[in-house]
Amino acid sequence: MFSQRTAGPAVKRVRGIIFDLDGTLTPVRSVWQYIHEALGTWETQGSLSLRAFLAGKITYDEFARRDVSAWSGIPRRRVEEIVAGIPYHSGVQETVTALKEKGVKLALLSSGLDILAARVAAELGFDVFVANGLGFTDERLDGRVHIRVAWDGKPDHLGSICELLGTAPSETAAVGDSHGDVPLFSRVGLGIAVNAEPDVSAYAHVSIECRDLRALLPVLAPYLP
Repeated sequence: MFSQRTAGPAVKRVRGIIFDLDGTLTPVRSVWQYIHEALGTWETQGSLSLRAFLAGKITYDEFARRDVSAWSGIPRRRVEEIVAGIPYHSGVQETVTALKEKGVKLALLSSGLDILAARVAAELGFDVFVANGLGFTDERLDGRVHIRVAWDGKPDHLGSICELLGTAPSETAAVGDSHGDVPLFSRVGLGIAVNAEPDVSAYAHVSIECRDLRALLPVLAPYLP
C-alpha cells in the first residue's frame, strides 16, 4: 500500500538510489541500541544518553561518544558477531538484484555504524556506503567514535555520493524511514518513505507501508531505464 503527496516527484529518470539502513533494509531500527541490548548496557547507559540527546541536553557527538564509551574494551570479534545476527527485511535481496539488473547505482547512507554497513554493502553489492565508525586499539573498542553521518547530516553527503555514482540529485531517489531521512527527501528527485511515522512520510514524495521491500519496485518502475 502506498500514498503520494500532492507535490509529485520532480524526477524523470532514476539512475541512482540512496538507501537508509537501520529500519529500512533491516528490521532493527537502531544498530546502536541493538549492540547495547546485546551487551547489557541499554538500560543503564544507552537509553539515558538517548533521552538526554532527544531532550536537547547533549549534542549528537556527545551522545555517540557516550554510547561507544559504554562498550570500551569489547573485542572487535564480539561486536562483529552481534551485528552478524541482524537480518534483512523480506525482499531486500530480490529488490537490490532487480535494481542492479536495471543498471541503477546504489548507495548506503546511514547514521548507524560502518561495522554493519560494510557487511550489508558487501553482501548486497552496493556501489558505495557511508556510516559512522568505531575506534579500535589492539582489536578492542577503545571508546572513540568517528562521526561521518550525524543524525541530521545526510544531505552533507548527497553531492559526493552522486559524484561517485555518476548521477545528479535530480535523478537520484532516497529511501528511508526516519527523521534523519527527511532533509534528504527534498534534495533528491524522488523521496520514498518506507514504514515511516506520519511526520516523516509527510515529507516524502511517496510513502509505502509494506512487509516486503519488493513493494518498492512498482513505485520505482516508471522512472527506471
